[in-house]
Formats: sequence, structure tokens, C-alpha cells
Amino acid sequence: MQIDQLFEFVYILIDKKRVTAKKMSEHFGVSIRTIYRWMEALSVSGIPIYSLKGRGGGIAISDTYTLDKTLLSEEERLAILSSVKALNNLSGNSASLTNANIKAAEKLSHLVQSDSDWLEVNFAPWSPEGSEVRNLFGILRDSILKKRQISFDYFTGDGRSERRIVHPWKLVFRGQSWYLSGWCTTRKAERFFKLTRIRNLVTTSKNANLTRKAAESEPLNAPEFSAPLIQIKAKITQEKISYLMDSFICSEIKPQKNGYINVTFTAPDSPWLCEILLSFGPQIKIISPAQVKNKIAEMAKKVSDLYNSI
Repeated sequence: MQIDQLFEFVYILIDKKRVTAKKMSEHFGVSIRTIYRWMEALSVSGIPIYSLKGRGGGIAISDTYTLDKTLLSEEERLAILSSVKALNNLSGNSASLTNANIKAAEKLSHLVQSDSDWLEVNFAPWSPEGSEVRNLFGILRDSILKKRQISFDYFTGDGRSERRIVHPWKLVFRGQSWYLSGWCTTRKAERFFKLTRIRNLVTTSKNANLTRKAAESEPLNAPEFSAPLIQIKAKITQEKISYLMDSFICSEIKPQKNGYINVTFTAPDSPWLCEILLSFGPQIKIISPAQVKNKIAEMAKKVSDLYNSI
């Protein structure tokens, strides 16, 4: 007799009001005699379960027993169920966690009257390599929960690959990317690692016994997150405005009669910013700030010189 089976037993009765012992035995894959033993155990523990004989009879629970209503509201139950279902997309290659999520969703579904399929979350990219992202997520999650050190090759911002040994603390989704937060033994400091830059990940047998220093108070102190924000004003063609909106939050969008659209958006003052803006080619023109405009012009000239020299 598992405690989770007893909870599910009670949740089903709360939801259905009355269920036959035969249907309960089929649902749980046990004998009818076992179902009656469970009833007795629950009754002894104080839960008002009783049986009704005759046509339309079965196992029932007192109408005054409102565990589902006193603990969680309908909105709270729906929020939990939706979160559990969303987590299934990040289970990676862990069959145990996938099964646990499915079972949890089934139990919670008995308590939710609203449509729980309003939300679908999938952080994997559209490319076929999306399954690799989920597998990586699953390995990191297990390492965090089991408190095991991990090692991996990491590609830094300048393109160098380094072997890192890390005490993993937390998985963080920020902007459009997943990061691993942990203590890097190579740098002897807290670091954030972008999951797309991690290769050859291995979970070691060593315990991850270093605590998360100031991880709650300063969770985003890694170089990727520390760049100051700047406001950019630009003109962009109508054909490319949607792509710009995919990358940045535009606070101002004003269509002009000449076919261009004036936009204002905020972005980190990071080296990759100009690289992204340069990818729009001649379909965007930066108005301000001057340093961004000049940097893109300089990069465009280098690209032109490179192709002219071939």
C-alpha cells in the first residue's frame, strides 16, 4: 500500500462522489479485497469513507469532507496542474521523472474542473537537435537534485573551449536561453553557463558540497547578465519589424509613409548586440546611440573588405 495511491484514492472519491469497488480495482490494478482494505485503513485514519449496497451503490466519501476546497482553490489547483504538465517537456531522458509527472498530473486532474490544456511549454529549438537540449536539461537536473559535481567542455565568449568542474545549483531561464548556475572550481567563483555552449557533460561521483553563496540575493551576477542596458533608436523596413520584435522588446513602433518603421528598444550593451543588428543588413539603420551606429558601420566595412579581397 503506497501513500500516493491512498491520496489518489481519496481524490477520485472527492471528484466522482461515488465509485464502485470494481472500477477502483481496475484503476489501481489490485484486487477488490485490497480496495476494501484501503477503505478500512483510510476510515481508521479519520477520512469519512463508506460503502453503499444495492443498485447504484459503491464507495463514497462524506459530502462534508472538503479536502480539495480547504487546501487549494480552483485557480491554485489549475496553476499546479498546468505547471506539472509543462515540466514534462523538460524531463529529458529521465523515465522516472516523466512517469512521476504523468502520475501527478493524473491525480491533480481529478481536482480540476477547468480546462488544463490551455498551456503548452516547450523550450527546445525547432531544429532536430531539440532532443539533445532536453537530455542535457535532464542530466543537469538530476545532478543538482543528487548533489553531484559535473564536468564539461565550455565554449567561452571568445570561442575558447575549457574543461570545467562545477558544483551545480540551479537551472535558470533568462531572456531566450537556459543557463546553469553553480560554483566553478576552475574560476573559484559562482558562474552562469549557457546550456547551448556545454559539450561532453559528465556527472561525477564526487559530492557537490559547496553552498550557493548569495545565489538568492544576487542570482544574475554572471558576465552574461551584467552588461548595462542602452536605449536604441532605429529605422527598419516593414518586412523585418517582426524579426526585430522576436529579439528585442520594442517600446515604440511608429510606421512612416516612406515604408520604414521608427522603433525604440532596449538591449544589453554587449559585443553580440552589434552582431545581431548587423544580421539585418541594409534593412535597418541605427539612429542612436552613436557608438552602436559607428560600430556596425565598422563591422560592415570589414565584411565588405573581406569579400572584395577574395
